Amino acid sequence: MAESTPVVYYMHGEDEFAMAQALAEMEKRLGDAGTAEMNTTRLDGATYNLDQLLSVASAMPFLAKRRLVILTNPFVRLNSAPVQKKFLEQLEKIPSTTALILVEKREKEPRKGEKKHWLERWAEGQGDRAWVKHYSQPKEAELSGRIQEMAKKAGGQITAEAASLLATLVDSDPRLAYQEIQKLLAYVNYTRTVEADDVQMLTADVGQGDVFVLVEALGNREGAKAQRMLQRLLEYQDYFSIFGMVVRQFRQLILARAILDSGGGRDEIVRGLKLFANQWQADRLITQARRFMAQDLSRIYHRLLEVDEAVKSSQMTGDLALETLVASLTI
Repeated sequence: MAESTPVVYYMHGEDEFAMAQALAEMEKRLGDAGTAEMNTTRLDGATYNLDQLLSVASAMPFLAKRRLVILTNPFVRLNSAPVQKKFLEQLEKIPSTTALILVEKREKEPRKGEKKHWLERWAEGQGDRAWVKHYSQPKEAELSGRIQEMAKKAGGQITAEAASLLATLVDSDPRLAYQEIQKLLAYVNYTRTVEADDVQMLTADVGQGDVFVLVEALGNREGAKAQRMLQRLLEYQDYFSIFGMVVRQFRQLILARAILDSGGGRDEIVRGLKLFANQWQADRLITQARRFMAQDLSRIYHRLLEVDEAVKSSQMTGDLALETLVASLTI
């Protein structure tokens, strides 16, 4: 093990997708999927035991050079100087056979002259043992270039004009851009370059709202994101249009989840939901269905029926009903 290999990695920023990709690359370097799984431990700062961190991180790797310990939201309970000091003392004892990766979603870097985060100040004194990187949300022009790189890595191509248009339509969201690229490349069957007309035809304008994004935010229990997307949808559509799309989406998710639970896959979902003309939707449904348990989907669907009854009986307005629904599903 080279002495210059970092032991503590601190990833922070708004670009959650780029951080997830960086983690995936680190896991890939451990070996095949089975080896990576055996040598990866995931912890959450809201639930893990600080006293056990060192013992978890000191476990020897199995059939690999290193093991990964990924700690998300690392500072949730480190809210006093003595606890922070204890945490740093543990970091200094972690062996070089482990890579401890701290992942924090943070809105912005400190401005010039502002005091740095206490972990960053510690890392500056650790030399090559600590590695810190801020992942900024890309601007539209930067995302256009990344979109072309994503397409190339996926085995296809997209024109600069199409990439720029896609960056605008997804509101500079890298994860959504990645999902749209998969859909567009499948549409052209990887046999030709994706053009601007393809993007215009297949990609919804997130600025006007996207029910897929709304449902995905509900699945992740991202209340703020779900409310923002709902407000965008309400600017362009009425309650009945939005509610109908949400109901249809969850009905499809229930069917997709049932097919997955019975051992089926993409082909069975395409046939079962009659998606022959839009097979790319099956991939997106599979991703979203896996975010929900079957009982959760059933509970949500019954909640939708209650909301519809409340609106039709004039117990509340449509807009308020939708806002209440989103709030209740993301707490």
